[in-house]
Amino acid sequence: MTRPSTVLDRSLGILAIIGLLVALLGIGFDLVPGSSPGFSAPQLALVAGGAALSVFGLALRRPQTRGALRSYLGKHFRAIVILTVLTLLVLEFVLTATGFQTYFPYAVPEKFLDPAPWWTCDQSGCHYVYEEMVAACARGELRDLRCIVNRQGFHDTQDFVVEPGFEQRLRVLVLGDSFTFGGSADPGMSFVELVEQAHPESVVWNTAIPGSGTNQAVMSFNTYAPVLQPQLTILGFYMNDFDDNMMPVDSYFMGVDSVKYPLSIRKYQIDLRGNLVKLDRQSDLYYRYHRVDPPVSELHRIVGITRLGSLGLRTVDAALQMFSKAEGTRLRRRVEVTRGYLEALRDTAAAKETQLLVLLIPTRDDIAEAGPLYRSALRLLDDLEIAYIDPIDILDGQHDYASPPDVHWSNAGHQKIGSLLSACLERFIADADLANCAG
Repeated sequence: MTRPSTVLDRSLGILAIIGLLVALLGIGFDLVPGSSPGFSAPQLALVAGGAALSVFGLALRRPQTRGALRSYLGKHFRAIVILTVLTLLVLEFVLTATGFQTYFPYAVPEKFLDPAPWWTCDQSGCHYVYEEMVAACARGELRDLRCIVNRQGFHDTQDFVVEPGFEQRLRVLVLGDSFTFGGSADPGMSFVELVEQAHPESVVWNTAIPGSGTNQAVMSFNTYAPVLQPQLTILGFYMNDFDDNMMPVDSYFMGVDSVKYPLSIRKYQIDLRGNLVKLDRQSDLYYRYHRVDPPVSELHRIVGITRLGSLGLRTVDAALQMFSKAEGTRLRRRVEVTRGYLEALRDTAAAKETQLLVLLIPTRDDIAEAGPLYRSALRLLDDLEIAYIDPIDILDGQHDYASPPDVHWSNAGHQKIGSLLSACLERFIADADLANCAG
């Protein structure tokens, strides 16, 4: 029979190992791709808490130490409680004085946003409302590329209407998200616009919409491919499409705040088990606006409006974020969902007799070393035998991307991709085959 002291010693040893692992987790967080350099408060809390736990476990393995601790606690219990409370109050005050933000906002207004009249979702996916966009741009509420919109609600200078002579011209249908929309490019400098300028004899319809995934691309294709009857369909695939495909197409609440400033907020979240959770109440939207999931209980909310509680919650988030960025079950599920949409697009494109070409869009971090999502995208396209262009070798992570936190290509990046696709179209026009421009 195992002696109680032996069981306790083993338990304390395990506790010390757990503490060491927690400390190493905090130290190693910077090694995760996409993490910001430098130690944050949650990282320091992980390291300090883990180290303290490890020291505590090792120290209490000695019977003399356990006896002395019991004696000390018995004599000074009241003083220890008072000192602990005072210490917590002082830490709360220090965090407040240093401007440490609470995890949850203190108060949630009953109504925070009005729905934006210039956004709608229908059988062709989500897109802008032309008349409302023109009015909002005239009032100065919207600007930049969103103010260049056709009557179908997409960022294109031409309406999606078949004109005489189309059957004699190369017809290209473009699908994608904000990169393909032209994010961070000056007007006329997005890679799709550069392709149009290089091939003025061709017809290029751009149905890309920011924040959308492959599920939206399938809907846009089903709506506009029968109209345009393209010989070539190009899908811009960015790595966050894996996450976007886990959401419904209508996953954003497009709204305006009290001063008519436009905002886009996710109406859904994916929980730790990979389940979809809808968040469409005004209070939930307010939490999403503050870039935090709503509290699961009133106790959770109370903890999150204190500074110490906020530090603890952010420490937990930091630990979960490190695990969520690793390859595993969650990644496999996202890949399988995306596989279904890509298969549907591939098969529908084949039925419409249009060749499908995927333009892979690497993140800034992928340029230095392709991450798990980028590698998964390459494997997926190879498995599905879908032609693709991999531009990772021609892009520069510093000069071809906009300044952080903007993730899009700069004009320089758009120019490189525009030249690459223009050359691809030249070869496609010559032999109607993607073999010479797909990797």
